[in-house]
Amino acid sequence: MVLLVTAILEDYAARGVFRGFSSGPPENGIALFRMVWHYDRQVALLLDTRKKTLSFPALLPAVQANSVMYQDLKSFIASRHSEELPDHRRIDPAKARLRNANRRGTISLTITLNDGDFEYAARKLIHTVHEIFLTFLVEGPYYEYMVDHLGLEQDKY
Repeated sequence: MVLLVTAILEDYAARGVFRGFSSGPPENGIALFRMVWHYDRQVALLLDTRKKTLSFPALLPAVQANSVMYQDLKSFIASRHSEELPDHRRIDPAKARLRNANRRGTISLTITLNDGDFEYAARKLIHTVHEIFLTFLVEGPYYEYMVDHLGLEQDKY
């Protein structure tokens, strides 16, 4: 499973989806991947083969649990399971479950496999994160958040 997920992530890096990709040796069924992604931020992705999860433990900083942004984000993430989405954008709840958490203002995003299809889960998680940065944040009222907390350069957009 680790080799499969590594190959998928390496392919995304080769296509320029993210840069600076690296992976460490798996330990006790857990592999850590690092990449430079949206707004040149370094992010970590954890693969836990025993728990059948892939997660970004620190995806978005400085999002308070009682904020409108967090409520909107939770709705956006829940909507990824909606049958109203086209199949290529939807996460089939029979195959995997996407969930978020907020720990002291830091948002994590985890996908848990129901059927052991790590390729499906890895691709859906990457696509969802991409949508968070390119759709949810950009199309929502979160410009100031992106400038203040993600390093968006005001003059670029």
